[in-house]
Amino acid sequence: MLTHHKLILAVPADRLPEATRSTSFIPTSEEGLWPVLQQAGLWLGPRPQLEEMPSFRQIIPYVALKVGDRFVKYTRTPAGGEARLHGRVSIGLGGHIDLPDVAFAGDHIDLIRTLDGAARREVDEELAGVQVARRRWAGLLVDNDTPVGRVHVGVVAVWELESVPHGSAEDAIADTGLATLQELHADEARLETWSALLVRHWLSHGG
Repeated sequence: MLTHHKLILAVPADRLPEATRSTSFIPTSEEGLWPVLQQAGLWLGPRPQLEEMPSFRQIIPYVALKVGDRFVKYTRTPAGGEARLHGRVSIGLGGHIDLPDVAFAGDHIDLIRTLDGAARREVDEELAGVQVARRRWAGLLVDNDTPVGRVHVGVVAVWELESVPHGSAEDAIADTGLATLQELHADEARLETWSALLVRHWLSHGG
C-alpha cells in the first residue's frame, strides 16, 4: 500500500516543449512557465518507480539565492538523499514535491501555490536565516546526459536576499558561502550539472 510521503509530482517527458530534448537551461517568463507544465499534465506517482522511469520527469523547484551580485553556494554531503550528487558544489536549493506540498484549486492542482510552498519549505529546511527581498521564477532546467538528470525537470527560481543566510540548517549541506558567477565558472569542474548550466547561461546572458 502506498503512503503519502512516497507520492511525488511529475510530468510526462514527451509532453514537455521540444527545447527540453536538449540539455540546457530554458529561460521562460513566469506567465509562460505555468501553462507549459500544466498543459503537459501533472501526475502524482510513487518515487521509487519514477526514479527509474525516464518517460516521466519529477518536478523539482531549484532556488538560486543571490546577495547583491553573488550567489549562495554549498557542497552536498553524504547525508543527502541523492548519492549521485554527493561532493558536488551547488547554487540550487530544492527537492521533490511531495503530496503534502500540493495545493489544490477545486479538483485541479494549483501549480503556482504548490511550487511556491515547496520551494519555501525546502529553503527553510536547508538554510537558516533566509530573508527574501524579491523572488521570481526564471525557467526550466533539463539534463539528458545523466541517469539522475533524465528523470527530473528543474523549475528555476531566483531569490534576492536582504542579507547573508546564517548557514546550513541540515547535515546534507556544508561549506556555505558566496561566489560571483565568474568564481563559480572557474570552479565548474566541481559544480553539479544543473548549477553549471545556470552559471554558463547567466554568464552569457545575464542573470
